Amino acid sequence: MANMIIKKHIRSISLPSRSHPSTSGIDEALNKVKTINTTKSSSESILTGLAGLEELYDCTDEFLKMCSTQRVLSSVGSDFMEEMLDGSLRLMDICSVSRDLMVETREHARYLQSCVRRKKVAGGGRGGGDQLDVAVSGYVKFRKNTRKETKKLLVSLKSIDGGSSSYDHDDEHLVAVIDVMRRVVSVSVVLLNSLLEFLSGRQSNIKSKLASVLKKKKCNLEDATNELETLDSTIRGDSCSRDDLQGKLEEVEMSIGGFEKNLEGLFRRLIRTRTSLLNIISH
Repeated sequence: MANMIIKKHIRSISLPSRSHPSTSGIDEALNKVKTINTTKSSSESILTGLAGLEELYDCTDEFLKMCSTQRVLSSVGSDFMEEMLDGSLRLMDICSVSRDLMVETREHARYLQSCVRRKKVAGGGRGGGDQLDVAVSGYVKFRKNTRKETKKLLVSLKSIDGGSSSYDHDDEHLVAVIDVMRRVVSVSVVLLNSLLEFLSGRQSNIKSKLASVLKKKKCNLEDATNELETLDSTIRGDSCSRDDLQGKLEEVEMSIGGFEKNLEGLFRRLIRTRTSLLNIISH
């Protein structure tokens, strides 16, 4: 049900309430993002969504550099520009913190992989087991902190205004520009919400039990829906071998690299958009 609501939300905010020739390019970019299905909670779908946002903000920057856009935004009241600046700052913060969490996740995954390999080489020796136990406990603690952090980010995300209210004015061009800028923010909120839900994973208690992690039995992970959630399920399960654990760690590390790249690219574009807005105000 939640996935249907998110998909419906993207569809509704992607259709312009009022069209204008000057907004046709960014309208097309918004409609392209609308077709991206981020409701699967998989790394591939979320990465596609982030790439779509990067393209959208490239288009937004071009749109803000148009003389016609700058002219109408220079005449609009300060409330709207403050709304856009506040939203851009919050989006930048969420993007930056999410990127840092991805980096830390990859570092934890790499360390766990190293401990698993050393455990294999040691052949079950106590030293390797103790080190792996500490590494697993460290990962469990990190994931709990990640969930707390993403919860804060989700609250901040909900506070961002975008497309929630209409702007009534005789100048149709002005109304079209304001509508399209608000829809850009709204699409960003929806897609970043999907990212944060992916990063958070299932809200469950992960128990650090080394004996359970190292049992050489098949894992039943049918309920897991993304790589991080699958790894969490592996660690908290009672029937996973070292090979199972290492395989899930490798999957997480592979997916995280893409997130870091896309979030870094999106962060740079958000800075550029904010700079363009500030330039319009200053002139």
